[in-house]
Amino acid sequence: MKFNKNIASVLVVTLISIGLLAGWIGMFKADTNDTIYSLVVNAPQKQTSNQNQPIKMKFGIWESKTDIEFWTEKVKEYSALKPNVTVEVETIPDNSGQYLKVRLTANDLPDLFYLKPGHLPIYKNSLLSLNQLQATSRNKYPAEIEGETLGLPLISFSEYVYYRPSIFEEVGVSVPQTLGQFMDVLNQIKLHGKYIPIAIGGKDDWTFYPFIEFGPPIFAKDENYLANISNELKPFGEGSAFGKAADMLKTIAENKLAGPNALEIGFDQAKQLFQSKEAAMIALGQWYYSDHVAKVSNDEDIGAFALPWRETTKESLLSVTMPDQYMAINKNSKNKEEAIQFLEWVFSPEVYQAFINNSQSSSTLTDVQSILPFFNEENKEHPFVPFMYSALDEKFVQVKNAAQYDEKKLAQEIFAGESVAGIQNKMNENWSKAVQYVQHN
Repeated sequence: MKFNKNIASVLVVTLISIGLLAGWIGMFKADTNDTIYSLVVNAPQKQTSNQNQPIKMKFGIWESKTDIEFWTEKVKEYSALKPNVTVEVETIPDNSGQYLKVRLTANDLPDLFYLKPGHLPIYKNSLLSLNQLQATSRNKYPAEIEGETLGLPLISFSEYVYYRPSIFEEVGVSVPQTLGQFMDVLNQIKLHGKYIPIAIGGKDDWTFYPFIEFGPPIFAKDENYLANISNELKPFGEGSAFGKAADMLKTIAENKLAGPNALEIGFDQAKQLFQSKEAAMIALGQWYYSDHVAKVSNDEDIGAFALPWRETTKESLLSVTMPDQYMAINKNSKNKEEAIQFLEWVFSPEVYQAFINNSQSSSTLTDVQSILPFFNEENKEHPFVPFMYSALDEKFVQVKNAAQYDEKKLAQEIFAGESVAGIQNKMNENWSKAVQYVQHN
């Protein structure tokens, strides 16, 4: 009888211990999930058989000096946390997608890499679904295609015309409020004779994007402009949104308002013209600010305003605002599990806060706020309404590819002397055929 009592006592104690242990584990897990963003918490359940096995991953990013310097140093911290993992920051020489297309054909994509929103549909069959990631649940703008989250943007930014206040004061011009005033300011600076009105590195065709890519949707006042023109047979006719932006570029080209040799210089040279005060303005995204300060060492003589794509001040002043630098994972990577853990680490509050402060872009996370003193001040002085440009439309990408439509190369053609009417006629013909082809296939 005594023996049976002992057994019962042991069973009771054991059951109580199991219950307490289960409760403690539950509380620990809940507390951990709410407060800690460490590699251990974000690691998937499934682990490799040998956690000490050396792993080498490639992280492909664009040729932005600010990003290259930041991530080259930052990945060393990841290797300190996980000594068996080495992350190589690989420079992708263009953000147009051409370089990665070659890598895609050779089945040699990096483990993780940046993508533009419009390129996600092109690579969708090679991208890992990010649906279950903690970082996905915290991101404001996850890229979803056919029910799968395939990319998480690192940044959100607005478009600006950066200008030199000292030059504006010397020439006697003020920040323009309409497109007509903007063109007048360009002409007055040229007539002054000392400065290039606006620097454009036309040798690199992507530098035309603020004018020829972002102008048309604002003229159309349509955030879904790309999706909508993919259903039109002739969206490039006279008086169209594209035509208005193209005419503006034609005026800049013919009057040498971007200097005498805009097609002969690239982006780096255009930046140098602005940074050395040889040019009064340059049109670029929010991301440019950090690069400027790194080169000039201060922001004492730089301002920013939204390019005024409007005819009168009665219209809203809009500026394209969009997420970008989508982080994607190669689903054919040999290091998928480690790539997931690394991406979670990138979006952890401490790491991401450091990145967003360094880049001076806007945060894409719900729980991390940007610290942007320069832009807060400029936006207060020159307010605008954010225009949330939607660049992620699969049908548009299909039609664009079928029509061989490249708005930035068309801008180069305009600067080289091609007529806007000729370009529009050619594009309407190609576009019409492409829309019908995509619809039937």
